Amino acid sequence: MIAQSLKLSDFDYEFPEELVAQQPAANRDNSRLLVRTADGLIEHRVFNELPSCLPTGTLIILNDTSVLQSRLHGFLRTGARVEIFLLEPTSGTSWRAMAKPLRKLRVGTEVLFSNDEAGHRAEVIGVVRQIEDARDGEVPSIQIEFSTGGNRRDFNFFQWLDQNGETPLPPYIRRDDKHRKNPEDRARYETVFARVKGSVAAPTAGLHFTPGVLDALRKAGCETATVTLHVGGGTFLPVRQEEISGHPIHREYFMVPLATVEMIRRAKESGRPVCCVGTTSFRALESLWLSAREKRVVPETLADEWHGTNLYIFPRSIDDRYNPAVADAMITNFHQPKSTLLMMISAVIGLKNLKLMYAEAIKEKYRLFSYGDSSLLMLR
Repeated sequence: MIAQSLKLSDFDYEFPEELVAQQPAANRDNSRLLVRTADGLIEHRVFNELPSCLPTGTLIILNDTSVLQSRLHGFLRTGARVEIFLLEPTSGTSWRAMAKPLRKLRVGTEVLFSNDEAGHRAEVIGVVRQIEDARDGEVPSIQIEFSTGGNRRDFNFFQWLDQNGETPLPPYIRRDDKHRKNPEDRARYETVFARVKGSVAAPTAGLHFTPGVLDALRKAGCETATVTLHVGGGTFLPVRQEEISGHPIHREYFMVPLATVEMIRRAKESGRPVCCVGTTSFRALESLWLSAREKRVVPETLADEWHGTNLYIFPRSIDDRYNPAVADAMITNFHQPKSTLLMMISAVIGLKNLKLMYAEAIKEKYRLFSYGDSSLLMLR
């Protein structure tokens, strides 16, 4: 019998709206942790108990990307307001960005960010309006060039962005105009180990870690290593097709240090598990290992270099499982229905198992999505 392909509707689930976390937990490591063993047993813990949930010697992979203050509010010369959401730099002070309302923007349109004649401004130099026109899962977007009224040579764009931009919270975390530039969001929508600026969304599985938890993990005999994967704008792109295989996955950029590859090699050789913190770390390692396999080289050859990935991991049938090249465990938050992140988790633990786990989490009133609670999934 030929296994029936899964559809977008297979990745839907219902949840009470009040479970969508609007604020982070008062203390990062006091969030709840659902622990699922490889054979499906579930235990309810607290995140600061993580060291006792992992085998001694576990190598934990952290994504050290840092979030850009990438949401900007400006206005056109007509007075119309416009929101700019930066996605990635293209050259110099030119960026690809999402914009709202996109229909008001044309090549040559000027966006102002200050009433001062010498204030900062930007010009639209390109527009992609339809998803069908995009490549690599690119969202409908604009290309925009930033400048100052006086073309000052000392203009530091990233410093200006840090001062004037807003934390790029996902749309289901609601903030009114008064709280759009909330200092708490700036601090809490960032991991304690963030180091490399470049993401337009936080790697949220890492938000639960504290220096205390990291210290406790080391004392328990675990090791940590890092990768960098900059979360791209495609993370906000919904899957629109019922045939999920046709969804254009977004391209993201990552780098795996040679030291991390070597630590993974030693862990595997000594039979110690590798635990990825988040789908981003998982995706970076899988992309590197699969690329090395395709090129017939060892992963060390591709380390310490930036790569692009549009790896799309999803189950092709109800019984299909994805066998990770690297990860033996994963820490991840609870993801939105019909999202590519939910599909990835479905692929590694099985769709039936995922639905049972999510039903249990909802019954136990776990907080959902970016600011919500977490899970530890033992994959083998």
